[in-house]
Formats: sequence, C-alpha cells, structure tokens
Amino acid sequence: MRKLEERNREPGIAGLVLPFLARSIIRGITSTIRIRKLGMEVLDSLEARGSRAVLVFFHGRQFLLTGVMVGRRVGIMSSLSRDGELQARVMTGLGFKVVRGSASRSGARGLIGMKKLLSEGYHATFAVDGPKGPIHEVKPGAVYLAKKTGFPVVGMAASARPAHIFPRSWDKYLLPWPFGKGAVILGEPIYLDDDTSERAITRDSLVLKEELLRLQQRADEMTGLRT
Repeated sequence: MRKLEERNREPGIAGLVLPFLARSIIRGITSTIRIRKLGMEVLDSLEARGSRAVLVFFHGRQFLLTGVMVGRRVGIMSSLSRDGELQARVMTGLGFKVVRGSASRSGARGLIGMKKLLSEGYHATFAVDGPKGPIHEVKPGAVYLAKKTGFPVVGMAASARPAHIFPRSWDKYLLPWPFGKGAVILGEPIYLDDDTSERAITRDSLVLKEELLRLQQRADEMTGLRT
C-alpha cells in the first residue's frame, strides 16, 4: 500500500507544470491588483510576542489571501486527494509549509501536523468549510485545534472586483481579474475555552461562521462585489 501511495504521488508532467502555472498566475495577478488590507497588524502583534494564530477562511476566497500571505510563516492543511497533492505542490512552491490530512476533528494525522507547526512558530491555516463543503459550514478541526493549543482563532476574508465567480463550483470560487480592486481583512483574535465536548465545538463553530460571514460581507462591500 505504501509503494502504491508513493507511486500515485509521483509528479509526472502535469504534476510539475500545473503547480508552476498556478504559482505564476497567483503571483502575476496579485501583483497587479490594488489591495486594501485591514487587520494585518493582528498578525504582526502576535508574531512580535512570539505567538501564532489558527487562521480560518471560507473555501473559494483563497486566491488573494494566498498572494498576501506569501513571506509569512504559514502552515496549510491540504487533503490527501490527488487535487490535494497538486495544491500542496503549489503552496510549497510559494514558501508555505503543507500538512497533508483531514481538517475534521477525527483527522488526527492532519491536526497533529498542524499542532506541530504551531509549536515551530507557524500560523495554522484552514479553509474551514473544505475540502468539499457544504459552503460556509464550519468543520470542527480548526476549533478543536485552537481549544487544544490555546492559540487564538483569526478569521480572514478576501474580495476582488472585477472577478469571475465559478457558479458551478460548490465553493463559488472567486478568481480576480488583473488590474482590479481587492480587499483582504483579518478579524480580531478570538480566544476559545478548552471545552472540547461536542456541544462546545458546535457552539464555537457557529461563532466562527458568523465572524467569517461578517468579514466576507465587509470585504465585498469594500470592493463593490455583488454575488
């Protein structure tokens, strides 16, 4: 099984070319967009104190977030699927640390990896409704990790206009057009208690959902994007 898994992860031509193209597109488009950033001082303050955060966002809005976070010590969760393998190569090439695994509470492999990165001074980043939705439904992994480590949760949102929103994708993926207007917003740190009961996880997941919806609405208002 191990040899089969390793063979499935061998790059091949597509596995090498597609990540290179994706990285080039992210860098190229992001460099042309006038991005208004709010709340970046939250990370600066945490880093200055030697602390880190569990960064969370909704799937589909990651394009500008990725471009803006290049250069920071950030760890990203990537699924074990073939698409996750391509994503991992894209993110690694941009300088991020990648952990392979599930973002669910039962996804022990992924959560252990993210906990390790936090201890090494990286922010732990989750698309909380990924990898397959439903859209805007927060999975418990990020909440559970924050409770177990004591690090705060920081919500992130991004918007751009003009942009193409893929209507048939479950996450309504937003691809900014070059030379447009963008917004990236980080919320205030949210410190959760250490109660990891199912009731507490559900409660705090709803709090997180409301925070991310609020941030996304504000980001869309800043760019004038209508969805």
